[in-house]
Amino acid sequence: MKNLLMIALLFFGYSAFAQHPEGDKKEMHTKRQELTPQQAATLRTKQLTLQLDLTEAQQKEIEKVELARATKRKEMMASKKDRKELTTDEKVALKSKMLDDRIEMKKKMKSILTEVQFEKWEKSVQNKRGRKDRHRNKEGSPKNK
Repeated sequence: MKNLLMIALLFFGYSAFAQHPEGDKKEMHTKRQELTPQQAATLRTKQLTLQLDLTEAQQKEIEKVELARATKRKEMMASKKDRKELTTDEKVALKSKMLDDRIEMKKKMKSILTEVQFEKWEKSVQNKRGRKDRHRNKEGSPKNK
């Protein structure tokens, strides 16, 4: 009886301190939205510097690109709050604009980075998109609702 009580206490004690993994992600997402475009660009440039071993000149160029990107993202988030439902044409136009932005980003990165750095950057972007797609599919599937 004593052992059973001890096991029950350990189980409930352990579950009381368990953290839900989604809470951390949501918290990080809201913190990321609170960053200014300059802060976001600086952080992203530092991440890329560590990942790709960028030179000083490359860091400056990438920071400019990331600042423009972060500013545009901030504007998109602000306008996202204003709109409720989009028509099909608006959705297509928005998706087309996002793809154009992605193509432009790829061109800029290709001009700034060396061939090896660009390949490494492209792989990391593809991996990130793959994770996002898997996450969206998991959340959006009827089984999980």
